Amino acid sequence: MAAVFRTTEVSLFGTYFPIVGPIQQMLASQFAPKQVTGDYSKDSEQIASSWILQDSRGGIGIKDMMEVKDADRCWWSTAEIGYKGHLLLPVLVTNCGNPTAADPAVIIEYGNALYVAFGADVRKWNEGLAAFGSSLVTLVAAPTDGIVHKSKLYLAMGTDFERFDGSTWTDGATLSGVAKASRYFIEWDSKLFRLDNNGALFYSTNEGVTWTASAVSTLPAGYFTSLFLYRDVAGDVIVYLGTKQGIYALDFVSAKWVETELVLPYHDYAAMGATWWRDAAYIGSGMALYRYVTSNPAVVSLMGLDRDYGLPSGYVGNIIKLLPGHNALYALMDATTMLVQDLYPAGLYGDVQIYDNEGYSAVFRWDTFGWGVVYLGIAAGTPVKTGVVCTADDYYRLWFAMDNKVFYVPLQVTIQNPLEVADFLFGASAEHITPWFDADNAVIDKLGFKANGYVTGTSATEYAKLYYGLNYDDSPWTLLTTTAFPDGQIDADGEVEFTFASLAGVAFKAIRFKVELARGGTTSVSPDLRWLRLSYIKLLAAQWGFRAQLDCSRNYRFKSAKSLLAALKTAVETQTLGAFTFRNGNGAETHQVRIASLEGVEVGGKRSEGIYSVALVAP
Repeated sequence: MAAVFRTTEVSLFGTYFPIVGPIQQMLASQFAPKQVTGDYSKDSEQIASSWILQDSRGGIGIKDMMEVKDADRCWWSTAEIGYKGHLLLPVLVTNCGNPTAADPAVIIEYGNALYVAFGADVRKWNEGLAAFGSSLVTLVAAPTDGIVHKSKLYLAMGTDFERFDGSTWTDGATLSGVAKASRYFIEWDSKLFRLDNNGALFYSTNEGVTWTASAVSTLPAGYFTSLFLYRDVAGDVIVYLGTKQGIYALDFVSAKWVETELVLPYHDYAAMGATWWRDAAYIGSGMALYRYVTSNPAVVSLMGLDRDYGLPSGYVGNIIKLLPGHNALYALMDATTMLVQDLYPAGLYGDVQIYDNEGYSAVFRWDTFGWGVVYLGIAAGTPVKTGVVCTADDYYRLWFAMDNKVFYVPLQVTIQNPLEVADFLFGASAEHITPWFDADNAVIDKLGFKANGYVTGTSATEYAKLYYGLNYDDSPWTLLTTTAFPDGQIDADGEVEFTFASLAGVAFKAIRFKVELARGGTTSVSPDLRWLRLSYIKLLAAQWGFRAQLDCSRNYRFKSAKSLLAALKTAVETQTLGAFTFRNGNGAETHQVRIASLEGVEVGGKRSEGIYSVALVAP
């Protein structure tokens, strides 16, 4: 390291140069000025930048966002996120209880009324009393499926089935003279089809009295998870069989199952509750969901809850039923079905297994824009069992069984903002978590100095709370407070501004927010977060620049002016950094620099000397 003790010299790239005048020092780390083409945007301000949250219709499932692509996504939310410019409480879910100790097995509409099999005990919902009536029948076993065929209700019970005509219950043994093993039902071409647990398919043309054998699957017993209708390549509606390794199409004329293009890795819950919705069949497998469109060849696309970043670990599970609705497809996700599955044949690569954690079961909604949460189980380790979308008692509702109880959610026939629906009822609370935001630049620091939000629908009991987290740490949250809202509860309408560290700001690589919404005892109101804006500055690490006048017009320190000038030009042409010192050799004052520019004057003729102004940058 060259020692510099004179005020009239510097050391650059190992050579001492005399200087003219003082050294100029400057901060060289600067972003290029912003340029705006057309109208101004939220990021047009020269100094500060903005991240604005006002649309989450893209749904849950993005933990680390790309701002240009994921602006309408969130990581997790139990709020109503289906309306741009509004973050609301979810729809109120009504708990209808359970008059028995058994888990609900089948929920089905029959004769404009709702019937539920609580285990083997079948009961009818009384809308006027908002309660289930007394037991109608005790089945031989809890049913596995139900269907309404030619004005009669059929329940499959494994070893037999039960038929109800509105007044009388009759089992298959009574109708046919012998019990008829039944696991799933489907109606096609005015025929009632039943599948037993061994994969044998039968159909009846006289309401379950006599049965004709049809196709028989060659898969092992217990591999069968659903029967559903969908179109074939010709556009005709046919019967499909869901199994633990894919789906099969029924060739009714040849009485055989035909393998389709959708072949899946073995999974205990593959194709369970598969269904037809709008223009495609939807087939689940764990958390995955396949959209299957028949053509030549078939089109298979992934759109399940395992896409992107999936779900938070506490909510993963297996899709056990898909329910087609008018405006959305609903998925019942059971987080209690512990799956232990070998990845390879035993002994081939060791006993490698997948273990699914138990968590919170949930009902999710797919509206073609994204996934949202309809209802989340109140405790971990409690299952979701079954459900139906129907118009029993002339109310359009989603019914489902969870936590050993039956619940319903009112559904809209037309899509309307809940704030514009007079009788819309809201749930008690919601949580909304944004993705991690790094301004699409993970390597630079940012400085957040304030957050603004606009909230309406507030009161002493209806409020919102805002929290933030920093730098990919999932556990701690910091509550934002102001003098007006010292407890963080935003309970007054209008714009609110929160400052970080009294406007000193907080530096971050990545930041995210959590919004909590809550209401009091009035179910018809909800706080509404219209938008949230983070104001931040993009930071660069301090990089110093220097400007000096190097005098190469005279001999200095036993070097000729010509040698000084040659050393300077060599330093310009080198492709490495060099040491620059202009004070007494102290290490803190030595910088590794690059010569960014060089301007000067030289004399002509035989002499080689001159004075140069050099700009140096320490990257």
